[in-house]
Amino acid sequence: MKTTQKNISDSKIEIIFEFDKNDVESQIEKATANLAGNIKMDGFREGKVPANIVKQTVGDMSVFDEALKLAIQKAYPEYVEKNNISIISQPDVLITKLDPEGISECKITVEIIPVLNVKNYKEKANEIMKTKKEVKVEDKEVEDTINWVLESRSNFKELDREVQEHDIVDINYEIIVDGKEQEDLKTVDYKFVVSKEQTFIELNNGVLGMKKGDVKEIEITFKKEFFVEALREKKGIIKVTLNKILQREIPELNDEFVKKLGKFENVDGFKKNIQDGILQEKQAQEEERIKLAILDNISKDIHVEIPKVLIDKEVERILEEIKYRVKDMGMEFCTYLQQIKKTEEEIKKDVYEDARIKVLNVLILREIIELEKINVSEEEIHNKTQQIINDLSYQNPNIKDVDINTINNYSEEILKNEKVFNFLMNKI
Repeated sequence: MKTTQKNISDSKIEIIFEFDKNDVESQIEKATANLAGNIKMDGFREGKVPANIVKQTVGDMSVFDEALKLAIQKAYPEYVEKNNISIISQPDVLITKLDPEGISECKITVEIIPVLNVKNYKEKANEIMKTKKEVKVEDKEVEDTINWVLESRSNFKELDREVQEHDIVDINYEIIVDGKEQEDLKTVDYKFVVSKEQTFIELNNGVLGMKKGDVKEIEITFKKEFFVEALREKKGIIKVTLNKILQREIPELNDEFVKKLGKFENVDGFKKNIQDGILQEKQAQEEERIKLAILDNISKDIHVEIPKVLIDKEVERILEEIKYRVKDMGMEFCTYLQQIKKTEEEIKKDVYEDARIKVLNVLILREIIELEKINVSEEEIHNKTQQIINDLSYQNPNIKDVDINTINNYSEEILKNEKVFNFLMNKI
């Protein structure tokens, strides 16, 4: 058997297999047995028709054709493995010559992971490392976080008076446009801070002076970006029923309060914990910025076509992620599409470039890993897999079936990426 390979593009190759008579005849017995399974004949059990009768029934050329297909099925994966070809699509097989007495040929076209020929990646990483910023935590960041914690644990006291600016109000409302009530916009128990309402800004002044149980009609103008396109920039009436006037009671920041939040001895310990947390988050953000910047800098010298099949798979993955997040918010995906005024295909177009960059980054890391011969041990993979399984179990205590092989592969990929970034960022 003789093989010839040529590149059609950066990510597609063509392999021509030339089989001599002996290559194909070695598969004749198996080919005959395969064809026997398709023949039903009186006097013989299914699949047990003798070889000579099979050949008489279907013809020698059909048997040879089946034998050639079996020879191809054997030769193709052996060739791929021997030549270490990373295929990413099903092969397109075309038999171009069928000659029982001479040379038979087939042409296989398949998409592969392209060689990027990454260059000067160490130097390019060093260029970006020079831009790394020193991360600091400002006092205001700590103060804002503490205020958020206090507000998140505050109680609400109902007030018996007229609405004043900065009060929290609970209302029901109906919206009327051109004399018709908009049933889809009817809302109950809507809460907002007076002076901070953004959707219907007229409510901020409109509810001032109202008391519990009061009903009032307020003229509104829909914003030009309102999610119902037909109502954009139109005028209408919002009929408000005031349910409650609330005042937030924020707890006092003291040692007793922080001890209830966790293992904090006092307020100073609580503040230190918040400061450390903010610092770690900002350091992680800066490190992520550096990583992406390194990959972007390396990619500037890469002019290889990225396989569309890989980009399309990443687009689908991103779309499924969006659907999951929407479902997690308790919303149907079709409703989400209506709100953002887009189709599924338009979302795919929107994320296509991001998907292309993500695929390119994966291929860059993959090539550097191979060039630098970066490996991880079985113990490292095992430990990472256990960590992932523990995290999954913590997030979902009812989780039962997990594909260990899939998680092991994922763990290996994460660990290798960590090591290649440590290498590029001069950490090893």
